Amino acid sequence: MLEFLILFLIYAGVAVSIYQLYDIYCNQSQSIEEEDNKTYAMREDLKGLALKAREQAATGSSSDFLQAAGAIYGRGLDPRVILAAFSTEKAQYNAEALLRRKHHVLVNGEIRIRHLPFWKTAPPAKDIRGTLLTVIIVNSLAVLFLGGLGVYTMAYEVTIDSLSWANSSFNLMVIIYALILFTHVLSKFDGYMHDIYRIGKLNDYLPSAGVK
Repeated sequence: MLEFLILFLIYAGVAVSIYQLYDIYCNQSQSIEEEDNKTYAMREDLKGLALKAREQAATGSSSDFLQAAGAIYGRGLDPRVILAAFSTEKAQYNAEALLRRKHHVLVNGEIRIRHLPFWKTAPPAKDIRGTLLTVIIVNSLAVLFLGGLGVYTMAYEVTIDSLSWANSSFNLMVIIYALILFTHVLSKFDGYMHDIYRIGKLNDYLPSAGVK
């Protein structure tokens, strides 16, 4: 009975992995299509701030902008970074990325990222989204292979010493779910890295003087 339960969990894991790959791929494709779509609408709570940012850039009067920026982003984020986000061609994406990662952003002459209280780095210079998607696809293929191996070992035994672990359905189940968890972590890491990559690009738009 336990063996059938483990086999069921293996097949369930394969199904989860396929859905996981589909979901990640669709989300990334949708994100790319939205970034290429110049008519993509900005979030409602950022539209008013975008207008005040344009007024600040045109008139130099920043009191309204600072008040609105503080209400949305909090007082701890340098307003120059917020102004830079709204000064870019794709302001809606940069402003949303900055809002998601506002607690990780530091400014000392240039933008730096605080991953942990004791760990600060420059933003990544390259977008690694393509590489991470490749790793996710490899993980999913590995899960499919292990699921097939589970079917094979029901009737036959793997005689290669280095693959003897594959004769245990429990071992296959553990590896499959470890790969599913790893893929989930990679998808979250991809979102984080893509956001801080976009934020790093704001260095090119960062005002040299403070916004007052």
